Amino acid sequence: MISIVVCTHNGRDRLGACLHAIVSQENPPAFELIVVDNASTDHTGDWAEEKLKTITPKIQWKVIHEPKPGLLYARLAGLRAAHFEWVLFCDDDNILFPDFLYQSSQVLSKNWRVGVLGSHGIPEFLGPKPDWFDRYASSYAVGPQLGGNEEKRQLVFVYGACSIFRKNPLLNLFKKKFNPIISDRIGKELISGGDVEWCWLMQLLGLKVAYSPKLLFTHQLPASRLTWDYYLQLKRGISSSAGLLSTYSYFTSSSVHPLLGFVWYYSIQTLKAGLLYLKYRVQWKGNPSKPEDQLSYTILEAQFAAFRQQRGPAFTHYRQLLRYFGA
Repeated sequence: MISIVVCTHNGRDRLGACLHAIVSQENPPAFELIVVDNASTDHTGDWAEEKLKTITPKIQWKVIHEPKPGLLYARLAGLRAAHFEWVLFCDDDNILFPDFLYQSSQVLSKNWRVGVLGSHGIPEFLGPKPDWFDRYASSYAVGPQLGGNEEKRQLVFVYGACSIFRKNPLLNLFKKKFNPIISDRIGKELISGGDVEWCWLMQLLGLKVAYSPKLLFTHQLPASRLTWDYYLQLKRGISSSAGLLSTYSYFTSSSVHPLLGFVWYYSIQTLKAGLLYLKYRVQWKGNPSKPEDQLSYTILEAQFAAFRQQRGPAFTHYRQLLRYFGA
């Protein structure tokens, strides 16, 4: 049994195909559909209600409203509203294959230690496909998540699009006042990392991160997201959580978690990020011309800024990790 949570912000132009694919599933397990209208200004929630009334006479569904903008808050609202143990977070531009829920139930029933199950996104280009796309496809939440080496590689995280989370471990943790540190996307801001944080939390709770290539969905990519400038913004957003996420990479790297050890680790990471950024800033004179150099420069600049600006929140969050998982 699965609760499907579709988080949307001003997504009425995208939602139709997404909802139709959900209600048209073949041989699905019992499921419910929850649409989370996250601070929309285009009446997305009202539109979704009217749409669902016409296409889902036998499916349990509801539309809820989360006024605080941000994907984190929308997902938290969906998690709290879900009735079933497994929660599928389906973005409003994701189109599930007809057997997605059936395949999900088959995989989950055989893997009781799984806390997160990732899926396989297939791009649907709504504009010309860039010649660089295949090289960087994973940033768009498409493609295999094991690099073709499914047997040997251990997953640390899967992308958030069409990922399935076990509800109660996360919900119980949040009810105990544990506060996630990554806010994720807010409106058009491309901040990201919330899916990575939740995967880290599942592992700290003793559960596994898994991936199945049998879980297929289409990720619709409009022309506006297929430009090089957009991709640089996307990578800047992905890299902007580097300082905050370092709390998890350090905490899970050892069975000993001294606070002073993290202070030292964070300082070293900040220094490394700064030296790399300055090295290439001088080399490229702050304005690299080659696309690959522009990408590297964007990532280095964002990571250095993240480590410099996120020191205080990172130290506070590391103390929280010690309080909840340090024993």
